[in-house]
Amino acid sequence: MKILKYFLISFFVLSIADGQDIKKDGKVITTFTKEQALEMLKARDAQWEGKLAKADSLIESQKVVISDSEELISKIEESAGIEAVLSDAKSRQIKLLKSRDEANEKIIKALEPKWYENQYLWMGIGFILGKI
Repeated sequence: MKILKYFLISFFVLSIADGQDIKKDGKVITTFTKEQALEMLKARDAQWEGKLAKADSLIESQKVVISDSEELISKIEESAGIEAVLSDAKSRQIKLLKSRDEANEKIIKALEPKWYENQYLWMGIGFILGKI
C-alpha cells in the first residue's frame, strides 16, 4: 500500500511539474504550466493584434474608396442632370427645325409659278394670235 501511495504522489508531482500528456478515458490531455499557458495566450493575442491592425487598415482603405465613389457618384449625377437639360434643348431644337423646314416647303410651293404664269406659254399664244 505504501508503494501505491508513493507511486500516486510521484505520478501527480511529475504530471504537474513536467506538463506531460495525460491519458484520460482514452484521450490525450496535455497539461501546461502557468508560464507556458501565459506565453501561449500572449502569442495568440499578438497574432490577433496583427490581424486586427490589418483589418483596421483595410477598413480605412475601404472608407477612402467609398468616399471617392460617393464623389464620383455626385459628379455623375450632376453630369446626368446637365445631359438631361441638353437633351431636352436638342429635342426642342429638332422640333423647331422640322417646323421651319415645313414652313419653307410651303413657301416654295406658294412661290412656284402656276401653269398660267408661264411666260413661254404666253409668248407662244401671242405668236399664234399674231399670225392669225
